[in-house]
Amino acid sequence: MNKSSPAGRGGAHSLPADSVGIVKPQRLTLRRALPLDCGRTLDGFELMMETYGTLNADHSNAVLVCPALSGDHHAAGWHSLEDHKPGWWDSYIGPGKPIDTSRFHVVSLNNIGGCSGSTGPQTLNPATRESWGPDFPLVTVRDWVRSQALLADELGITRWAAVIGGSLGAMQVQQWAVDYPERIGHAVVIASAPRLTAQNIAFNEIARQAILSDPDFHGGRYHAHGVKPVRGLKLARMLGHITYLSDDTMRNRFGRMLRETNARRYTFNYEDVEFEVESYLRHQGQAFTDHFDANTYLLMTKTLDYFDPAADYDDNLAAAFEHAQCSFLIIAFSSDWRFAPPRSREIVRALLRAGRNVSYVEIESTHGHDGFLMPDPNYEQALGNYLRRVADDLDDNPTAPLPARPATCPHDAAALRPDLALICDWIKPGSRILDLGCGDGQLLRCLAHSHNVTGYGLEIDPGNVNTCIGAGLNVLQADLNDGLADFDDDSFDTVVMTQALQVLARPDRAITEMLRVGRQAIVTFPNFGHWRARAALSAGHMPVTPALPHRWYDSPNIHLCTVHDFEALCHDKGWRIVRRAALNDLRHKELLISAFPNLLCEIGLYQLERGRRTSHD
Repeated sequence: MNKSSPAGRGGAHSLPADSVGIVKPQRLTLRRALPLDCGRTLDGFELMMETYGTLNADHSNAVLVCPALSGDHHAAGWHSLEDHKPGWWDSYIGPGKPIDTSRFHVVSLNNIGGCSGSTGPQTLNPATRESWGPDFPLVTVRDWVRSQALLADELGITRWAAVIGGSLGAMQVQQWAVDYPERIGHAVVIASAPRLTAQNIAFNEIARQAILSDPDFHGGRYHAHGVKPVRGLKLARMLGHITYLSDDTMRNRFGRMLRETNARRYTFNYEDVEFEVESYLRHQGQAFTDHFDANTYLLMTKTLDYFDPAADYDDNLAAAFEHAQCSFLIIAFSSDWRFAPPRSREIVRALLRAGRNVSYVEIESTHGHDGFLMPDPNYEQALGNYLRRVADDLDDNPTAPLPARPATCPHDAAALRPDLALICDWIKPGSRILDLGCGDGQLLRCLAHSHNVTGYGLEIDPGNVNTCIGAGLNVLQADLNDGLADFDDDSFDTVVMTQALQVLARPDRAITEMLRVGRQAIVTFPNFGHWRARAALSAGHMPVTPALPHRWYDSPNIHLCTVHDFEALCHDKGWRIVRRAALNDLRHKELLISAFPNLLCEIGLYQLERGRRTSHD
């Protein structure tokens, strides 16, 4: 992605080819009352916004981008050729970019309470004819979403194709899905949480106290005194900025570098800057005070603290999402400790329990919480694949009232790998399926097409996850060794795991979990008792066969077993073998193989149920 500025490039003033170009902010006046959660009402308000891309004839291709704490309406493009940098999410919004403005009409806004032109502490209070200042009411994420719904009415948009946001923006996305389920097709929740932890509230409180204790704050009426609480706001931003970065980022960028050699001054003088990281934080803090308002910072951190969509549902997030009609993409970043991946998985778990369509991706990143703003190929691919699917579905059926339908299979079951084709024969039409180690989603795609199944795939490889997302499948990036705690008992008719049993740390526990969350389990594995494996071992070598293609030193296999071993495990655990089959060279079944499976079977397939009785078909 081209992030260069139009100015300062050897005198060139051309814009990047994938830019939305020069954009002009718009101010919309909404003359409708907005009741707020705090009990007060705004009798009309103004919102600043920018739009990118063309709204189609039936207004079905509109995408709402919700800003984070310090974000505003300027998400992409340039205000002039003299700008030194584009909008805050320019890496991801533009023609051919993940949020593709050649296919979507993108709306980005500055929320009420902001300091970039929308009604807020710096704008005029009609009752007093003076700026609102500290008298501006505290607002919630739900208030913002109400105002955004009124904005959509004004724009003639009855249903957003997608609502997208990161951090505080992603909280708005969640609230949209809860409060206006019929008005949103897809929800993209990035680097977020279902509510703040006590630690995060504590960070916000320290930041607020830095502002409130600044002598220039004057109870929030600093403009009347001709000053700004610069030091307090600067400290608040420095604290916040630290929490947005990862330890790796700070170590790699600054380490313990001094600004000058041997520049230890052995003082606490505020004006002395010794370490490079000190200089960086002071610069970031100062730059922030030049364009952000202290009252807005206080308001928005409180908005963060108050967010809790489960509060109105007896603290049950799944219940809050039960009426959501949209599909969800949840994205987290490995090094984000402010909104860590387990917080995103809380959202995923609630959506699973609510029976919603959801995919989850965890991006390996060193950028911390700021990862959602940074260019990253895997992030770009996941977001782009998902939104391309959204756009494709709009093109196929722009008035469809439901989220994207399951992807169709490009070929029939007969063209599948033989073990997968046989599994297709064993699955009942209309079943609810969980596919563990789903790979590129080949089995799920065919089952969705030929058997009308619904369900999810679990996959650890990022490339395969992105392929599944592009195919319109529900896929969760996960390590099978972590178990299936996100799923309730009997959530599925069948849980499938193909060619993965031997790579797990505890295969027995994995099957136990499969039979907890599913009424049946289908397992396939390479048979270490096959004659080729025996021949290699008799010659003094670890086997390399079509079913065991890895060499001993690069093999992921850690628990190889024979057909006899597996059936002994089933007997010991009390699992009922409903059906079994044997494959040779992954190509065909033979009667002889069934007669001597431990010798001639290369791949074993088993259908299991809970229970003590064992039978073979």
